[in-house]
Amino acid sequence: MKIMNYWRKFLCIALCWVISDSVVCQGQKNGKEVVYRDYTHMEADLLDSLKRDEVKTLFRGMYMLRQQAQQVKESTPVRLKPRRVEKKKLSPQDLIEKRRSSVLTVNKYHRAMMRPEGVTGWATAVVLSNDGICVSNYHVFWEFLDSTAKLNPQDGIMFVATEEGRVYPITEILSFNKAADVTFFKIDTRGDMLTPIPLGNDLPAGTGVHLLSHPEGYPYAYTNGVVMRTTTSDAKDPFARRMELTVDYAKGASGGPIMDDCGNMVAMVSSIRAIFYSNQPPYSQQMNVKLTIPVSSLRMLMQGKDE
Repeated sequence: MKIMNYWRKFLCIALCWVISDSVVCQGQKNGKEVVYRDYTHMEADLLDSLKRDEVKTLFRGMYMLRQQAQQVKESTPVRLKPRRVEKKKLSPQDLIEKRRSSVLTVNKYHRAMMRPEGVTGWATAVVLSNDGICVSNYHVFWEFLDSTAKLNPQDGIMFVATEEGRVYPITEILSFNKAADVTFFKIDTRGDMLTPIPLGNDLPAGTGVHLLSHPEGYPYAYTNGVVMRTTTSDAKDPFARRMELTVDYAKGASGGPIMDDCGNMVAMVSSIRAIFYSNQPPYSQQMNVKLTIPVSSLRMLMQGKDE
C-alpha cells in the first residue's frame, strides 16, 4: 500500500513538472522576440540622413528659426485636437512598443569649424498631431526664444528624428510658456503621417507612471516610478504647477513623455533638483527630485477638444 502511495505521489509530481515546463516553453514561444538595437552609430547615421538627397536644403538655419521665434508671443493658443485618451491598461512592454513612434529625438547639426561636422543628440520631443505639431521644453529652445541669448556659430540647424533615422525639419515655433517650461513647434513631416500620443490627465501622489526618453547616450530608455508630490511655486499661476516623480532620467530626457498605465501622456520631463546633506564639502548628495510639467499646462495652451 505504501509503495502504491509512493508511486502516486511520484507520478503526480512528474505530471506537474511536465505541465509547468510546457507552460513556460509555450510562454517563451508565444512571447515577443527580444530586439537588440545598435544605437552606437545613431548620430553618424543621422548625419548621413541629412546629407542624403540634399535634405539639409529643407531646413531653416538657426538664425532664421530664431528670427521667426522672436515674433511669437508667449502663451499664443495652439490650434490642436489632441488624440483621445485611451482606457485600456498596457503592460510596460506593450506601452513601450505602442508609444516609441510618438517619441522623437531633438538633435543639432554642427558645421565643420573647430571640429569636423557632426550631429549631437540634444533632447526629447513628443508628437501631438499626425501633421507634425510637437512639444518639448522651453529650455530646449531658449536660445531661439530669449532675445538675450547668443547662438553658437558652429550650430547649423536643429531638427527631430525617429528611431529609424527619418529626419524632419523644425519649421516654426508655435507657442511657449517660460513658467511652464513648454514649447510647441511644427515640423515638416515630408509627407509622412506621424503617430500622436494620447493625452491623459494630471495624476495624484502615489500613482504609477512610465517614461520613454533619451538620456545622453541612451536613446529610447524606459524607466518607471510613482508621482511623489504635486506642488506649485506660485499658487496664483497655474503654469507654476509641477508633478514630482521618482522616475529616473538625466540630461537629454528633457521633453520626454510621462505616461500613465494606459500610455496616455500625463506630464513632461522638465528638470532635476538635487538634495545634499551639506552645502559645504563633503556635500554628500542624498536624493534627486524629478520635476515634470503636468499635462494640464499643455492643455491650457491648446485650442480644440480631444478627437
